[in-house]
Amino acid sequence: MKKTAFLMIVLMVTFLASAAVAADKGEEMVGRLFLFQKCDPVVNSDTAKYDAFGCPTVAEGALPEPWPIIPDNRRYGQMKYNLLGPEFGFSFQGKNLDPGMDYTLIYYPDPWPGNGLICLGSGTANPSGNMQIHGDALIMEGLPVSADANHTPIPPSGAVGAKIWLVLSDDVACTEDATTDPPTLAHMIGWNPASYLFEGNLIVYQYMGALLDDEAESDDDGDVENPEPEEVSVPGPPQDRGNNGQGKAKGQNK
Repeated sequence: MKKTAFLMIVLMVTFLASAAVAADKGEEMVGRLFLFQKCDPVVNSDTAKYDAFGCPTVAEGALPEPWPIIPDNRRYGQMKYNLLGPEFGFSFQGKNLDPGMDYTLIYYPDPWPGNGLICLGSGTANPSGNMQIHGDALIMEGLPVSADANHTPIPPSGAVGAKIWLVLSDDVACTEDATTDPPTLAHMIGWNPASYLFEGNLIVYQYMGALLDDEAESDDDGDVENPEPEEVSVPGPPQDRGNNGQGKAKGQNK
């Protein structure tokens, strides 16, 4: 009972923190997430600290720690999203991606391979390496889902929330098959992290059902349904409170 009460408090604090950040920008119902490059075999060439993919390694027996953001932010993205409502509405824009490459924006639940992940949308980077993905998803359980390892506090950060990644479309299976035993869920099928964007922090979304139907149909400024994304100047790397180290990729901690 105490554990459940504590979890509810942590979730509420995380949600209120997201709402507070949004409110500072005059967007009471909208959160903002930055996504960054965190793996690069050229930049992260120290084999004692990074694996062959250029991702931080975790020493045997050690607790996973948040992955650092590559300082120059060559490749990045931002997503505006509903903090609560009848649907998870979002608007994403990516910058300096690989031109002509197909990408998919996903909610990734730990552990690897992210069984039950949600494919939010896909797109192809234009010749300048830019792309946009808009949409909404009915997620009645909210984010993170209860089966996600990040649904409960995990040391050392104690963070609770959902991971949003931009991955190569060829590396994710978005379709599900209920005819198999057990049912086949959407999951990651490849691992090329140097080409991905990872969350700058974890997010929380609260499903509100029909309670906000009237507001969702209005033209309120807080609705992010297919808005025109704004050009942004990316700030310096924020403190990464995400817990990149929970899942596993081809035998490596992620």
